[in-house]
Amino acid sequence: MASNVFSEVIIFVSVLIITAAVAGILATSTHKISLGISSKGDTLSTQLSQDFEIINDPGNIPRNSINGISTVYIKNTGKTQISIQSDTITAIIDGEIRDISDTSIVNGAGSVLSPSEVGKIEINYNETGFHKIKIVSEHGVSRTITGDVN
Repeated sequence: MASNVFSEVIIFVSVLIITAAVAGILATSTHKISLGISSKGDTLSTQLSQDFEIINDPGNIPRNSINGISTVYIKNTGKTQISIQSDTITAIIDGEIRDISDTSIVNGAGSVLSPSEVGKIEINYNETGFHKIKIVSEHGVSRTITGDVN
């Protein structure tokens, strides 16, 4: 009879150990999911508060044929500032990444676009015709315009 009680105690202790291991795994998994949701929420919050629009006339996107520069104007329509330096903004024309030769604030100074300000992005691109131009900010916010570069 004593051996029967002893084997039941061993089984009971084994069940407790397995239960503790499962509880630990579930707690770790829940914590990782919580961290992922928090990180995604921060990213989404940044993307929602940082917004801009391309304000060029699609029928007339300016181009300086001598320097080989096409100019895109963006307006900060978000609630936070946007850095418009050439290393924080990406310009994609017809699916190809293009170099940005210069960025500036229209009627202002610096390289940070405050809400409601307009920025000027000069892209090394010297081809005329209708093209799809996509501007991407450092936080992944992007806007696209299809227009006539002339």
